[in-house]
This record gives sequence, structure tokens and C-alpha cells, in this order.
Amino acid sequence: LNSTVRRALGSVEVNTMAQRKKKPMKRKKSSTHRDHELQSDDEEFEVAAGIKDDQDTSSRRLPRFPASSECVSDVELDTRELTRAQNKKKKKSGGFQSMGLSYPVYKGIMKKGYKVPTPIQKKTIPVILNGKDVVAMARTGNGKTAAFLIPMFEKLKAPQAQTGARALVLTPTRELALQTMKFTKELGKFTGLKTALILGGDSMDDQFAALHENPDIIIGTPGRLMHVIKEMNLKLQAVEYVVFDEANRLFEMGFAEQLQEIIRRLPDARQTLLFSATLPKMIVDFARAGLTEPVLIRLDVDTKLSDQLKLSFFHLRLDDKPALLLHLLRNVVKPQEQTVVFVATKHHVEHLKELLMVEGFECAYIYSALHQTARKINIGRFVHRKAMVLLVTDVSARGIDIPLLDNVINYNFPSKAKLFLHRVGRVARAGKKGTAFSLVCTDEVPYLYDLHLFLGRPIQLALPEHTQDSDDVFGCVPQSILDDEESQLLTAHENSLDLQNLRRISENSYKQYLKSRPNPSPESIKRVKNTDLSSIAVHPLLGECGSPLPVVSVWDVLLNTIFEINSNNKMNASEVMRAKRSQDDRLVDKFSKVRAERIVEHTLPTVTRTEPQHNEDEQEDDELQVSNDISCASKYLALRCCVIKQDLN
Repeated sequence: LNSTVRRALGSVEVNTMAQRKKKPMKRKKSSTHRDHELQSDDEEFEVAAGIKDDQDTSSRRLPRFPASSECVSDVELDTRELTRAQNKKKKKSGGFQSMGLSYPVYKGIMKKGYKVPTPIQKKTIPVILNGKDVVAMARTGNGKTAAFLIPMFEKLKAPQAQTGARALVLTPTRELALQTMKFTKELGKFTGLKTALILGGDSMDDQFAALHENPDIIIGTPGRLMHVIKEMNLKLQAVEYVVFDEANRLFEMGFAEQLQEIIRRLPDARQTLLFSATLPKMIVDFARAGLTEPVLIRLDVDTKLSDQLKLSFFHLRLDDKPALLLHLLRNVVKPQEQTVVFVATKHHVEHLKELLMVEGFECAYIYSALHQTARKINIGRFVHRKAMVLLVTDVSARGIDIPLLDNVINYNFPSKAKLFLHRVGRVARAGKKGTAFSLVCTDEVPYLYDLHLFLGRPIQLALPEHTQDSDDVFGCVPQSILDDEESQLLTAHENSLDLQNLRRISENSYKQYLKSRPNPSPESIKRVKNTDLSSIAVHPLLGECGSPLPVVSVWDVLLNTIFEINSNNKMNASEVMRAKRSQDDRLVDKFSKVRAERIVEHTLPTVTRTEPQHNEDEQEDDELQVSNDISCASKYLALRCCVIKQDLN
């Protein structure tokens, strides 16, 4: 009995242990069995459907699920079609979403922070997307780079395995090429397109390696690109999109021969875009030969300044320009604002750079003879806001694009109106406010008149009451401001031999610059002669900076001669001068009246002169008599000084 009980208990324990071990297996088996049953049910459903279809072909067929390939095609629809359908209601807004761009391109635009296209982008992008050749006239700073990059990304779409670049962008300077390269990477971040940069001054081995990686886009300057093409025997037959950026500068810098050679190596079935600020005859001939029925897109911006740009013109002597520059940088320009200063020669750049460093300003500088490495370093310092002032010449500044620039200072006023527009066109971009300060000495005033004739604006002379706005006003500088800065400049030059040498070299280079500077128009010279520059009031922008000294008349100056310091002086020389002045009062008053009449005639051109000819002759005789009398008086004064000096000795 005991043995029987033991065997029974042992079997129960064994069965219990077996059930515990088999329990998870049962769950797994039940799950597998359930899936198998579902699969068998589906098979029975398909078989039943097939039997029913075979038995009764006229009956309604059961719906079938799409194959895997069909599902993939439904999911991977064209993103461009989706974008068009999604933004169909927004086409009236005129934004980027209404242009039918693919998602990677549109995402790059939004990532860059662009919301609304600029006028040049609105006009050019739809035309380029339609596959037409374009000649677009636009000045720097209105979004022309994005105007040709966005359609390029849309046409290239994604990298391809074929050999050879499919897009080519040519720029006149390496700085512009570097900026275009940077902008291409940022704007086309989500397209996956490869870009190669071909520039002079960089390693050719690196450029060869970049071209061997089969880039989609080539950005470069014509000279180095032509050299690389010949060395590598590079084929450009796969190029389907060509851009000539700043075409007017490409021809001005002598790249016409290289451009013609590059055009001959390109395929005929290509789309060509030409962006230029002007259209000289050479570019027109090139466009006729290299473009197929191009569409001309022109914005009236060559003679138009931005509405957000404020202009200020200051009249002063040439020697006072460094003092006013320091005052503007210290008291007018805000510390967080970036400023570009345009000068005439590279020697002015070196002199002002040393002077600003002595005065405590962090500045960068660029000129044409500067080494490429130094140029990169200085541009990097200014772009990354390590230096808030950039000293440049017109030649070296070509292609430099600083989007967030706040101010421009024309230390030497440009000799051409279009050059002025190129300078000040770097500020007040994309709705941002900016200011252009111009330092104008007497020999530069005719060029200021030429500028206003070109712009179709009248010159606004500063008024003594300071009631007018400071925008587009031509005024003088208070002497108190200049005196404060001149004292510091004098001390700085006395303590530095380098500053003295650099100033002397810059003065000599300015003399050579004047020989090469083109002459102003005769009409502007005539207008300046008829303008009394001594009567110009203090500029409104500087009127609040300090109390200007009162204007000292010529009469007060004459009263302070050595013979008339004391009005009760009984010396013979003093009596002679008083008698001479009373005798010439009539002639001086008459000369002043005639000069005032000339100014009135200049401001009111409709008024005709009715003065007879003999009055002009009489006036000339009176002027000659006054000059002779003044000469005699000066000789008498000099002789009398010698006599008094001998008496004192």
C-alpha cells in the first residue's frame, strides 16, 4: 500500500512538473496555430473566390488587394505634384509655395529663412523653370543669386550616376565664387547635389580631385576653369545649365576670350542665364552669340536707390577727412553696426588701418595687391563680427557680399554715379535700413552734382534752422568737431613715425589718383561755380553733436589784422586801411549783389537775364580794380610790417 501511494504521488508530481514546463509551449503553440488558422482561412477565401469566378464569369468579382509594387508607387508620388496640389489655394499670394517647387528645394528655402521672393526672383524663376534663356539686369543685393540657384536645384533635382557636371556657374572674382559656393551649400542642403569650386590661388591637385568625384555643379572663375579644362581635357558635354554672374564685370576684367572658349566647349542643348548690372555692347553681342532667343528681364534699379537707404553728404576740406571719419565711427555709427569704408587707393587703406588701430578700432582691410590668405582672414574677421569696420578699394570690393551690412562711408567720393550705386547698394537690402555717409571736398562737389543729375534729384543744401530731415542733405561740418579730433590725430602722428610715412605716401598716391580720375560734366562744374559753398549751413546730423562755432564774416577777419586790433589806433597804417576799405565798400557790395543774382538764376532757370552787356564789362572792370587794389594793399601791409619790425629792433 505504501509503495502504491508513493508511486501515485510521484506520478502526480511528474505530471505537475510536465504541465508547468509545457505551459508556455502551449501558449506559443496556440498562437502559431491561430496564425496558421487565419492563413488557412485566407487561402480558403481565395480558393472560394477563384471557384466562384470560374463557375459564374458574369457575376461580380470580389475586390482584390493591390500588389506590393502598386502600394509603393501610390506612396512615392511626385513631391512636386503634391506641393502644387497642397498650395493650389495659395497661388494668389505670390510666395515661393506658388512656384511649384519640389519639397527638398522648398525646405532649403524655408531653412534659409526666406519668406517672400524679391522682385527679381518673382520675374526670373518662373521664366527659368520654363526652360528659356534669360538676360537679367539687376544690381547687387536684391537676391539674384537665389534667382538662378533655385531653378537650378529644381532642374537637377538629385545626383545622377552619369559622368560630367550638369551645371556651371562663372563669377568674376574668387570672393564672389566663395560666397556663391557657401550659399549653394546652404540653399541646396536637402537636395544632395555635389558642388566643386575651381578658383585661382588654390591647390590644383585638390581641384583635380574634386572634379574626379563627378560633381553636379561647378562654380569657378573663367581663368582657372579654362586652365583646368585644358590640363584635364575635361569634357563639358553633360552641362545643361550655365550661369554668367556679374557679366559686366566678367568682360570688364578681360575674361571675354576665356568665356568664348568655354561657350564653344558647351553643348548646344543647354539653358544659359546671364545676370548683369549693365548691358554694354560687348555683352549684347555675347548674348546674341551664346544665348537662344533670350528673355530680357530688367528692373528699373540702375537709377533707383532703396527706400530704406538714407544718404548724408558732408562738405569739408581734404585734410579734415580723417577727423570726420573718426567722429562718425565714434559718435554717429552704433557700436553693433558694421561699416564698410571706401577709399581711393591701397595706400589710403594702409594709412587709415594704422590710424584706426591706434585710435582703438578693430578693423579689417582688403585691397587688390593683398595676398589671398590675408584676404580670406580679413573677410572672415569682418563676416564673423570680430572687426566692425572694413576698409576697401573699389576694385577689391567687387564680389564681396555682406548681407547684414549697416553703413557705407565714401571716404573718397566716387567719380561715376554708377560706382556710387554699386557702393551704397550693399546696404538697405531686403527691407533692412541702412545709411551711406559721403565725405565731399571741394574738388569732388561736381561729382556730387553729377550723381544727382543721374538720379534725377535736386541737391538739398542744409538750412541754418535745422528744420529739415538729414536724409539726402548736403551740409558742412562744425569746426568744433574737427578741432576735437584733429588734436588727437596730431598727437597720434607725432608719436608714430609709421603714421607719418603712411600719410605722406597716401598723399602722394592721391595726386596720382587725381590724374587718372575722369573729369566731371561741364554742366556740373558750371553749377558748382554758381553755388556759394561758404553759405552752406551745418549738416542736421552733426548739428546736435556739438555747438557749432558762429560763422565769422570776412569783415570781422579784416578787423583783426595787426593794424586794426584796437579801433582807436592812430597809426598811419591803420588809417590807410580804414580809408582803403571805405573806398572799396561800393565795389564789394556790387560784387556781392551780382553773385547773389547768379545764384538766383541757377536755382530758377526759367528767369532770363535782361542785364545789358556793358554792365558785365563794368563788373569785370570793377572786379579787376578790386583785385588790383587788394594786391596793392597787401604789398603795402608787407612793407609796413618790415618797417615796424625794424623800428622794434
